[in-house]
Amino acid sequence: MCFTDNFPHLNLSSGKSAAPSGSKNFIKNVREHQMTEHHHCSECNDGTHGSYKPHRKIEFLKARLAMIVDHRLYTNVSMEGILELAGLINPTARMLFSTDRDFIAEFTARAPEITEMVTLYVPKDEAMNSFIPVCTPKAAKIPKNVEMARDTDVLASYENEDLLRDLCDLQVKNELSLIPLPLTDMLILKSITTVQPYDLPLARLYLKQFIEAKEALSDEDRNLLRNIKEQGLPTIDDSYNEQVYRFLKVERKLFTQYGH
Repeated sequence: MCFTDNFPHLNLSSGKSAAPSGSKNFIKNVREHQMTEHHHCSECNDGTHGSYKPHRKIEFLKARLAMIVDHRLYTNVSMEGILELAGLINPTARMLFSTDRDFIAEFTARAPEITEMVTLYVPKDEAMNSFIPVCTPKAAKIPKNVEMARDTDVLASYENEDLLRDLCDLQVKNELSLIPLPLTDMLILKSITTVQPYDLPLARLYLKQFIEAKEALSDEDRNLLRNIKEQGLPTIDDSYNEQVYRFLKVERKLFTQYGH
């Protein structure tokens, strides 16, 4: 049985009201399944628990991964729901990225009251030549290299998602400070960045599988995948076509094994 079977619906489409208990159960079940999959850490050889030591220097991604909050996500999902979604790729220090004025205004106003460790990166000005963090009181300390990230330090994936097709090469160069990730793709891409320090060829293979699965999606399919994330639709359903199921299968495989 895959980790998404029989999950409670992730109902995040509650406007600006508090996040429903169903979304909390979804996050809990994802984490519990991951622990079940990897409870024999001494036998785990995927590198995520340090049990695999390749004969070379391991270099981890320097850039921070941030979930993109666009106007659609802000409109369809409550603030609490947005923070829960961001917690899937970083449950402790949650990272957001947005150029949406409405979301930036609300987050800035509510930041002093948010108890989670959250950092939102926003454009410093209309020119978007640099980006600055807006932090909640408990947010993790900001490294100096991202206190004010220049546009050359931030991957422009918030404008062009195709830039993420070169994710493995970007991680090899390791020159960026911030990589914004789209909601639909973030679980897969986060998992690939976890694999790469230990096995670059495998990471490239997974990236290739992701690209092929995404290219096969129609606009209608992509909209459905957004709805699955935003509205808590079942992640397994007989009504989904082969292309959508293939994309979700890649996501399940990678996030279950490497997303933690």
